[in-house]
Amino acid sequence: MTGPAAPLSLDAIRPHLATRVIGTTLHLHDQVDSTNRVLAALAHEGAPDGTVVVAESQTAGRGRLGRTWVSPRGLNLYVSILLTRALPPETVTWTPMLAAVAVLRAIRALTTLNVRLKWPNDVLAIRNGVGRKLAGILVDAIGTGSGSRRAMVVGIGINVNMPAAAFPEELRATASSLLIETGSSVDRGQLLAALLDELERLYDHACTHGPGDIAAAYQAACDTIGKPVQVELIGSEQIEGTAEVLAPDGALRLRTKNGKVLEIRAGNVVHLR
Repeated sequence: MTGPAAPLSLDAIRPHLATRVIGTTLHLHDQVDSTNRVLAALAHEGAPDGTVVVAESQTAGRGRLGRTWVSPRGLNLYVSILLTRALPPETVTWTPMLAAVAVLRAIRALTTLNVRLKWPNDVLAIRNGVGRKLAGILVDAIGTGSGSRRAMVVGIGINVNMPAAAFPEELRATASSLLIETGSSVDRGQLLAALLDELERLYDHACTHGPGDIAAAYQAACDTIGKPVQVELIGSEQIEGTAEVLAPDGALRLRTKNGKVLEIRAGNVVHLR
């Protein structure tokens, strides 16, 4: 079983980092409850745009819909990025998808894996026609305490060097890591730098040009579009249908079996075979 790698360090990250804003202020922690919570606290204290918090482990890592994000020490990337620039209003709802595209491009830059996206913001490794989750994203919108300024904390968890035995048994069929998929370990510092670089490029573009190109890139990489899916809505309701396209705000347009088109903005999607 692969043990934890050497802890991340600024010396391991800086040589690879080519960003102008994102990561200029970079906080490394051994253990936190949640990188999103730590960064939100820094935002309230006036942290600048592009501030990044990285931790070796989390004791209360969160996924979407209130789920726990398994966060063992030294194996993966747990990172949160603060975005404070005013995005065009029509772009704000695309932020989780923007982050998903950045993760996908960073992984593709360092590996040859077939990586795709599951709506809204899961990153999958496709093996033998089956998608297994490599990464997830949780975006928290916050007030920063400085006037009416709003900000977004983009939390990203990527399973990097996590062996199969380190996953809880109930996740082993549906989750994976770069180590499992490639057969070799990946330099976490290099992956983090690639991620921040891709995120900055997409963020700059979205701030200037709106969501059009981000939406196009996301839809081209989205494995959900065109598939029969089951959507578990918040609560317990489940709806089946075909995922047809994304709405202008990033919602999933689902055509049900009776021909009705619904727009889904929150829920868990299961790809049906």
